[in-house]
Amino acid sequence: MFPGMFMRKPDKAVALKQLRTHVALFAGWVVVVRAAPYVLAYLSDSKEELKIEL
Repeated sequence: MFPGMFMRKPDKAVALKQLRTHVALFAGWVVVVRAAPYVLAYLSDSKEELKIEL
């Protein structure tokens, strides 16, 4: 039927290594997305501030 149905389970050590790699990649992307607005604000030339006067 389907050749992938009867494959062996992957080794636990290999699975943990792959999980660590994926978690590290995900954490890296989170850092990039969270830091992007600060970097872009620092690099922008406009120094405008929002002031609300009542």
